[in-house]
Amino acid sequence: MKHFISLIVLAACLTACQERPVNLDHSVKAIPAAYYEDATEQGSVVKFTYKAHLYDTEEMIDKYCYVYLPYGYEENAKQRYDILYFMHGGGSTAEKFLGGNDSISLNRKTLDHMIQEKLIKPMIVVTPSFYRNDFREDSLPNAGDLVKMFPRELTEELMPAVENSFRTFAKDTTPKGLMDARAHRAFSGFSMGSVTTWWVFDKALDYFQYFFPLSGDSWVVRQMGGSQAPEATAEALAAPLKENRKPFFVFTMTGSEDMAERSLSPQVEAMKQREEFVMEDDFRKGNFYYSVLPDGKHESSTFAPHYLYTALPEFFYVK
Repeated sequence: MKHFISLIVLAACLTACQERPVNLDHSVKAIPAAYYEDATEQGSVVKFTYKAHLYDTEEMIDKYCYVYLPYGYEENAKQRYDILYFMHGGGSTAEKFLGGNDSISLNRKTLDHMIQEKLIKPMIVVTPSFYRNDFREDSLPNAGDLVKMFPRELTEELMPAVENSFRTFAKDTTPKGLMDARAHRAFSGFSMGSVTTWWVFDKALDYFQYFFPLSGDSWVVRQMGGSQAPEATAEALAAPLKENRKPFFVFTMTGSEDMAERSLSPQVEAMKQREEFVMEDDFRKGNFYYSVLPDGKHESSTFAPHYLYTALPEFFYVK
């Protein structure tokens, strides 16, 4: 398939993978027309405030995120939920992905419909920000530094606060409690949020089993590392695997007309050249996949719903 490449990053495979079908069509699928309308069963969104450090100064500040709670959350008091953290792109906000409290974005409609149609299990979705409370447009040049620092805020402050307040699979919010629930946790993001996702992969693999980077390469080695230093980037992404043999699953996507494709595709090609990364079309054997949407552009609100519709059914091994 011209616009699809799949990779396996780890030789070990989850036992749960044995129940997964073979030879799935991983091309990017368009959401059904009905998804542009409100679902009958709609989740809710709440604004959630937590305390966070500024890790370059150690100052404490108030930050906020938005939390999507699936339809029926309040009624099912004993049910536990998988959780997806989604990071926005540069210049965007925590509100945009879900639409905040007062509006329903297409991403949120897509989640509602997929849960209603049982394509995915009901899940919690959290949308934080790597920016500080004094965000201004001219802070964009600092985004690379901020996303690099975010995994510490994520694991030490955001996750404990959120997962202490909502019903996830974490039995407690100690580091061990959060790590023990990694099979029920995913991280994703668009553009600079995708750069964040690669940082989380590098720094917080103990806490997350699923990764969904959209339209952005890894800056673990340097900014624009996917195109400027693809081999070194591939080597750096393989480094955590030497110490951490826990299973994981990555589905990364971009568009053929997306400016990020020029960085992400070289990174993927470099990863293919390493022995740690093996191409595989079978979801029972592979755990890292790359899809390119023909004519897709660098527009989160337009194209992210199609990426969600394609990949989320493969997360948390739901069939």
